[in-house]
Amino acid sequence: MVAVLTAALMTAAEISSLFSALGVIVCFICMVVFILRVNGGDLFGSSVVHVNQPPVAQVSYQKVAVPFSLELEKPSEATFSDVQLKFRSDVSCVVRSYWGVMSDQLHMLLSGPWSSFYVNLLDNPQLNAEVTDDLESCDLCDTAVYKNVGVHLEASELHLGTSPRTKYPLVVCMARDSMGNEDPNGVGALISIIHIKDSECQIPSCILHQYLKQYSGQLTRLQTLYTQSPSQNEVVTDNNSEPLSGPSSTYNDADEGDDIPLEEACVVCQTRRITRALLPCRHVCICSTCCGRLETCPMCRSRFLAFFLVAPETEDSDDSTLDSEDTEPASVWQRMYAALNNLIGMEQ
Repeated sequence: MVAVLTAALMTAAEISSLFSALGVIVCFICMVVFILRVNGGDLFGSSVVHVNQPPVAQVSYQKVAVPFSLELEKPSEATFSDVQLKFRSDVSCVVRSYWGVMSDQLHMLLSGPWSSFYVNLLDNPQLNAEVTDDLESCDLCDTAVYKNVGVHLEASELHLGTSPRTKYPLVVCMARDSMGNEDPNGVGALISIIHIKDSECQIPSCILHQYLKQYSGQLTRLQTLYTQSPSQNEVVTDNNSEPLSGPSSTYNDADEGDDIPLEEACVVCQTRRITRALLPCRHVCICSTCCGRLETCPMCRSRFLAFFLVAPETEDSDDSTLDSEDTEPASVWQRMYAALNNLIGMEQ
């Protein structure tokens, strides 16, 4: 009897020791998992779902020859009686200015067909403007001409209203003088909407919008590209914000070993030439290789959704493919190894 009790007690002691060891192991595992979670380890995954972003698409564009340009000179000195404009045109053109233009009526005329646009805005103006200047012919021949325009009334007599206004202070329209058999895709007119600072609206004088009217009736809007170059590049975009080419700088082809001017070098790698304009932020600052490795613009940190080329790109295997380490997710053991290294403070 004593032997049986002794054997039972020994068995119970062994079982209790086993359960104690298992309890210690379970507690140790729970402690390790808790420490990994606190230190940012991702051993067994997390509740965060990583969604793969679609690849950035290249947007095609159509080149358009723009024969006109208009700039506002000395905007800080512009008044209703004296506005200095800089005209440039490659063709013979006509110019007409309008003061105090109703915005809704102007956009209705701009969206119409070319024949209606030319007759109602230039030939026989049907625009509800407070002052309409005379139609002037200009033969600029690719030379810049400075011209001062001004309303023939006192500034206080223009009834532009209070903010938000429904009238544009000044609208200037440049159009081709010839009306022959023109290319339907050709540009027939440039319309510039200019704001002039006054006592009611303290926004600095500037060109608010510039539109191109084509013979096909299409209306496109000029937008500025933000570059590192001192010269200002522009791109034409239509109402759907699809880019069309406008005046821009040309980049000379160069090998990777050639010296690239700082204003033409990618802002990320500084070794390749800038070839891409990012959308919708319109920053021209990156090469094809760096574009494939980024999701946000390096200048403004906003996510870019598309791009178009501002210079030809050369075929490069590094541009189209990335290393497998950049594309394949880390395994469980790799995450565990990284978490443990982070826990004990070792460099990876």
